[in-house]
Amino acid sequence: MKTNNPKIIGIVMLLVGLAITGFWGFGLFKIVTYPFTGTITQAKVIGYKVSRNGARMVKNNRSLSGKSPFFEFITNDNQTIKSYSQSPQIFVLFNYQIDEKIEVAYPKNEPKKAVIISWKEIPGLVLMIAIGILSVVVGKSYMFKKQD
Repeated sequence: MKTNNPKIIGIVMLLVGLAITGFWGFGLFKIVTYPFTGTITQAKVIGYKVSRNGARMVKNNRSLSGKSPFFEFITNDNQTIKSYSQSPQIFVLFNYQIDEKIEVAYPKNEPKKAVIISWKEIPGLVLMIAIGILSVVVGKSYMFKKQD
């Protein structure tokens, strides 16, 4: 396929790739750093996130794809926090179960920014980062493509 201006395609692919890599890479960064810089506590899975008409919680997981878990925990100040995983859950094999105990970490004094600390969060993030890097590589190749 011949394109009239591969540099524009390259710039768009490069920007999209950098955005994807940066967004999901920051999620992975939080999972890695919050346990060392913030507070770690136990939480319980209380449901699954459904994204139709905004994020809302359901109690069953009837799809074959992964579902992001809603979780609940109590802070050191006896404040109950409900949140959900921001990581993409792509594999049904890595699903969380209702009432499953999990570890969460959050920045000091910011419990609403809690992230789940589990290996189950990693595959979706790594896949998204890989897609972002692939987009950057394809974009770079379009930008430096020799014109015929």
